[in-house]
Amino acid sequence: MSSFHVGGKVVDKVDLCRKKHWAWPLDVWPFAILYATWLATIVPNVDFIDAMIGFGDLLASHILVLLFSMWSVDFKCFIQFSKVNSIIQADAFKVTPAKFSGSKKVVPLHFRSQMTGSSSSGDME
Repeated sequence: MSSFHVGGKVVDKVDLCRKKHWAWPLDVWPFAILYATWLATIVPNVDFIDAMIGFGDLLASHILVLLFSMWSVDFKCFIQFSKVNSIIQADAFKVTPAKFSGSKKVVPLHFRSQMTGSSSSGDME
Protein backbone atom coordinates (compact mmCIF):
# COMPACT_ATOMS: atom_id res chain seq x y z
CA MET A 1 0.00 0.00 0.00
CA SER A 2 1.52 3.33 -1.02
CA SER A 3 -0.82 5.54 0.96
CA PHE A 4 -1.02 5.51 4.74
CA HIS A 5 -3.92 7.23 6.48
CA VAL A 6 -2.51 8.60 9.72
CA GLY A 7 -5.60 10.48 10.85
CA GLY A 8 -3.73 12.54 13.43
CA LYS A 9 -4.21 16.13 14.53
CA VAL A 10 -1.47 17.43 12.24
CA VAL A 11 -0.90 14.76 9.56
CA ASP A 12 -3.82 13.17 7.73
CA LYS A 13 -2.12 11.01 5.06
CA VAL A 14 1.36 10.01 3.84
CA ASP A 15 2.07 8.74 0.29
CA LEU A 16 5.29 6.93 -0.61
CA CYS A 17 6.90 8.16 -3.85
CA ARG A 18 9.93 7.46 -6.01
CA LYS A 19 11.39 10.09 -8.32
CA LYS A 20 11.11 9.13 -11.98
CA HIS A 21 14.19 8.85 -14.19
CA TRP A 22 15.15 12.23 -15.69
CA ALA A 23 13.77 11.31 -19.13
CA TRP A 24 10.43 9.87 -17.93
CA PRO A 25 8.67 12.70 -16.09
CA LEU A 26 5.64 13.99 -17.93
CA ASP A 27 7.18 17.44 -18.33
CA VAL A 28 10.03 16.10 -20.53
CA TRP A 29 9.20 13.35 -23.03
CA PRO A 30 5.72 14.44 -24.17
CA PHE A 31 7.06 17.87 -25.03
CA ALA A 32 10.13 16.40 -26.70
CA ILE A 33 7.76 14.43 -28.95
CA LEU A 34 5.61 17.53 -29.57
CA TYR A 35 8.65 19.69 -30.43
CA ALA A 36 9.96 17.03 -32.83
CA THR A 37 6.52 16.69 -34.43
CA TRP A 38 6.27 20.46 -34.81
CA LEU A 39 9.71 20.58 -36.41
CA ALA A 40 9.04 17.68 -38.79
CA THR A 41 5.47 18.44 -39.89
CA ILE A 42 4.49 22.04 -39.20
CA VAL A 43 7.65 23.97 -40.12
CA PRO A 44 8.09 22.57 -43.67
CA ASN A 45 4.40 22.86 -44.57
CA VAL A 46 3.32 26.34 -43.40
CA ASP A 47 4.58 29.91 -43.38
CA PHE A 48 7.33 30.88 -40.97
CA ILE A 49 5.00 33.22 -39.03
CA ASP A 50 2.33 30.52 -38.69
CA ALA A 51 4.96 28.01 -37.55
CA MET A 52 6.17 30.48 -34.91
CA ILE A 53 2.61 30.97 -33.65
CA GLY A 54 2.33 27.20 -33.24
CA PHE A 55 5.72 27.13 -31.51
CA GLY A 56 4.58 29.91 -29.18
CA ASP A 57 1.49 27.92 -28.24
CA LEU A 58 3.59 24.82 -27.61
CA LEU A 59 6.11 26.78 -25.55
CA ALA A 60 3.36 28.45 -23.51
CA SER A 61 1.81 25.08 -22.66
CA HIS A 62 5.24 23.72 -21.66
CA ILE A 63 5.83 26.73 -19.40
CA LEU A 64 2.39 26.26 -17.83
CA VAL A 65 3.16 22.62 -17.05
CA LEU A 66 6.44 23.65 -15.41
CA LEU A 67 4.71 26.37 -13.39
CA PHE A 68 1.91 24.05 -12.29
CA SER A 69 4.52 21.57 -11.08
CA MET A 70 5.98 24.33 -8.89
CA TRP A 71 2.61 25.60 -7.63
CA SER A 72 0.74 22.34 -6.96
CA VAL A 73 2.19 19.50 -4.90
CA ASP A 74 -0.34 17.02 -6.30
CA PHE A 75 0.55 17.97 -9.88
CA LYS A 76 4.28 17.75 -9.07
CA CYS A 77 3.77 14.24 -7.67
CA PHE A 78 1.81 13.24 -10.76
CA ILE A 79 4.47 14.62 -13.13
CA GLN A 80 7.75 13.81 -11.37
CA PHE A 81 7.05 10.89 -9.01
CA SER A 82 5.58 7.41 -9.15
CA LYS A 83 3.87 5.71 -6.23
CA VAL A 84 5.61 2.75 -4.64
CA ASN A 85 4.44 0.10 -2.20
CA SER A 86 7.53 -0.26 -0.01
CA ILE A 87 9.50 2.26 2.00
CA ILE A 88 12.68 0.60 0.70
CA GLN A 89 11.78 1.68 -2.86
CA ALA A 90 10.76 5.22 -1.86
CA ASP A 91 12.90 8.33 -2.36
CA ALA A 92 10.40 10.76 -0.89
CA PHE A 93 6.94 10.96 0.58
CA LYS A 94 4.06 13.36 0.19
CA VAL A 95 2.61 14.55 3.47
CA THR A 96 -1.02 15.65 3.44
CA PRO A 97 -1.84 17.64 6.59
CA ALA A 98 -5.13 17.59 8.47
CA LYS A 99 -7.53 20.46 7.85
CA PHE A 100 -6.19 23.85 8.91
CA SER A 101 -2.77 22.38 9.81
CA GLY A 102 -0.61 23.55 6.92
CA SER A 103 0.03 22.71 3.29
CA LYS A 104 1.04 19.56 1.43
CA LYS A 105 4.76 18.91 1.07
CA VAL A 106 7.03 16.48 -0.73
CA VAL A 107 9.70 15.48 1.77
CA PRO A 108 12.89 13.64 0.74
CA LEU A 109 13.51 10.37 2.52
CA HIS A 110 17.00 9.73 3.91
CA PHE A 111 18.10 6.36 5.23
CA ARG A 112 20.73 6.15 7.94
CA SER A 113 23.00 3.16 8.24
CA GLN A 114 22.71 1.22 11.48
CA MET A 115 25.76 1.69 13.66
CA THR A 116 27.31 -1.57 14.78
CA GLY A 117 28.75 -2.10 18.21
CA SER A 118 27.60 -0.91 21.58
CA SER A 119 28.21 2.40 23.24
CA SER A 120 30.25 2.41 26.40
CA SER A 121 29.13 4.04 29.61
CA GLY A 122 32.04 6.48 29.24
CA ASP A 123 30.29 8.08 26.25
CA MET A 124 27.33 9.02 28.38
CA GLU A 125 29.33 11.07 30.91
